[in-house]
Amino acid sequence: MRPYLIILYFLACVAVGATADGLATDLGHDLEAVEILLCLSGALIFRPKNWWAYLISYVSFRIVGFDIIHNLVAGQAWDYIGSVGVWDKFFGHYPPSGLIWLRGIFLALGGSITLKYLK
Repeated sequence: MRPYLIILYFLACVAVGATADGLATDLGHDLEAVEILLCLSGALIFRPKNWWAYLISYVSFRIVGFDIIHNLVAGQAWDYIGSVGVWDKFFGHYPPSGLIWLRGIFLALGGSITLKYLK
């Protein structure tokens, strides 16, 4: 059951971070600090033996869900891709169907690494 808790924890961290970025207010800055605190404390709570797996899994889940949650909080279409951020420029090269495929790959990567190495 522990890998499933880690996945839920990662998703919660990503949701807090995306909400913080989407709000762009003082509350957003506070939530960003909460996200950092959650990410650091998660490493202490779960005590992963493979820190690299913990890091790769978190980044994978962040790639999958951050932009979608950010867009919904900011009042944009869920599939909106900007032109300013590094990830926006990277994702801007893909058509929407390719972007869904790419996020599916990262979802599978994050889930499989968590299930295999973070027991």
